[in-house]
Amino acid sequence: MAGRSRKQKKQRSRCSSWSSDSSYSMSDLHYGAKLPEKKAKKEFLVNPIRGYLIEDDTNLDSSSMGASRKRKPHKKEQYGKLEMVKDEPSSSEDNQDSAVLSKKKITWGRRKRAEKSRKRKENGQRQRRATILSWLIDCDVIQENAEAVVIEGETRKKQGKIKREGILCCCCYNVFTVGDFYNHAGGTSSKRYEKIFIAETSSSLLSSMIQAWDLPEERNFRRFNLIETSNDASDSYDDACMICADGGDLMCCDKCSSTYHHEKCLGMKEVPNGSWYCSFCVCKFCGDPAYENDYLLKCPQCEKKYHWECHLAREPVSIDINNTPQGTFCNHICNEIYDKLERGILGVEHELDRSYKWTLLQNTDDGSGINIEDHYQRTVCHSKLVVARRLMEDCFEQIIDRHTRIDVVKSVVYNCGSNFNRVNFRGFYTAILEKDEEIISAATIRIHGTKLAEMPFIATNKEYRRKGMCRKLMVAIESALCYLKVEKLVLPSVSERIGTWIEKYGFRLVSSPLPKEIKLHNTLMFHDSKRLQKHLLPSALARTYQANYRAREIQSSAKKCEESRPFDLNVEASHQQDND
Repeated sequence: MAGRSRKQKKQRSRCSSWSSDSSYSMSDLHYGAKLPEKKAKKEFLVNPIRGYLIEDDTNLDSSSMGASRKRKPHKKEQYGKLEMVKDEPSSSEDNQDSAVLSKKKITWGRRKRAEKSRKRKENGQRQRRATILSWLIDCDVIQENAEAVVIEGETRKKQGKIKREGILCCCCYNVFTVGDFYNHAGGTSSKRYEKIFIAETSSSLLSSMIQAWDLPEERNFRRFNLIETSNDASDSYDDACMICADGGDLMCCDKCSSTYHHEKCLGMKEVPNGSWYCSFCVCKFCGDPAYENDYLLKCPQCEKKYHWECHLAREPVSIDINNTPQGTFCNHICNEIYDKLERGILGVEHELDRSYKWTLLQNTDDGSGINIEDHYQRTVCHSKLVVARRLMEDCFEQIIDRHTRIDVVKSVVYNCGSNFNRVNFRGFYTAILEKDEEIISAATIRIHGTKLAEMPFIATNKEYRRKGMCRKLMVAIESALCYLKVEKLVLPSVSERIGTWIEKYGFRLVSSPLPKEIKLHNTLMFHDSKRLQKHLLPSALARTYQANYRAREIQSSAKKCEESRPFDLNVEASHQQDND
């Protein structure tokens, strides 16, 4: 049957208990649908995600942390009693009491200091060092305090010891970052992880990073999320709406597993008669599905499907034998975005003020999306992606999709695919802000053509909150999106954070009914959130980035021209050889 509607159980009311202090606890966001009926009837409360922006990005001067505290004056009666005791002769009993009291105070002070020390230690363990070395130590690929050696050719230049925060030099006993340690040893190569070796294993840091990336546990995080329905399931459709991620009366697509609220989310007054297909199962140009003797191509950038004939009718294909043909993009807009990301943005460290850098990362091992050809750059990109994932895990509660039971944060960071469109996270990138090789902030973004981009998660290391780090990364992301000619940025936010996004970052609530761009694209949403949007305007920093990106494009094009000289069919081969 087509265009059919089915009823879902109404969602229970949920309590809100998330805070930045409780972000290290684990909460279970799945419930009800898969549980036995007796268990489902019990009160099963859910902790919704309380804040996709996990910091209140304000300056220290205006925060309560910067305010001085006034000491409370002692009561005059206490001073009087103290003076009276001091003037009166003391007895042996009084001396014993005062000695016991003094001993209690000392014991109490020791306990209080020990408790503070224990809390500091626990907090240090909870917020892990967001560096590549810390990751390699935690997964036991490299031992802490292992001897590291800089080797250039056959010469051993410098020795040190591996620490979580860097490398301790054995000659000056200073802790350096990997890059600074290599420069301290007089190295000249740009591939520093390739030139530093672990003495015990005789393997380079680069080899250790590859080994850690290929660990079974790490590979398991990046797997394709195949959603299989149970044997007793009445259907194979998703239990949540594609647009709002909530249950209820859902209309099903006749081609895939996607479901929708026909009135609330799609704006349809009633369920249509006959066959009905969602926007992911029809041609983006004509709106028709694939029939018996027909097929639809998928764009590698926006992942929308289209008829080749519809594409040719809008954009005639010109064959250039001097350029290697790339993927079958739906239009020149997606092709241009892909080229800009590949040539000048993905995996490239972009300098900011005060030695800060920002980089756009993506998992490229599954063969989808952009491929980073340089092996060294791809390895560093993947290693930083793991560190960014660990930072997200430290800042957010575990977010388990309540219907499919997949780990949302891991799947988004690693842009994992799925057979369910709602939890298909292909196309996501992770933007990081770092300084001295430590990742400070991380955000996940996905670009849906030039009309829309989304940013469901952004997190900042606990030690760097309230210092403007989130804003610094946001400016870099918005500038890059402006260079890609993206018009609008959307994100999900809970009620407690809406004011922060509106007042400090220029977002506003998405008007109802939803804009057409949001309805047509797969944007990550949570049932307890509201959508915010921001129109992106070019800034001075965006123009600076644009000039830098164009310079890299020119260098990349010149390099390709040097590698393969164009062949002119109008000139004989002998003449071309003479010119050479």
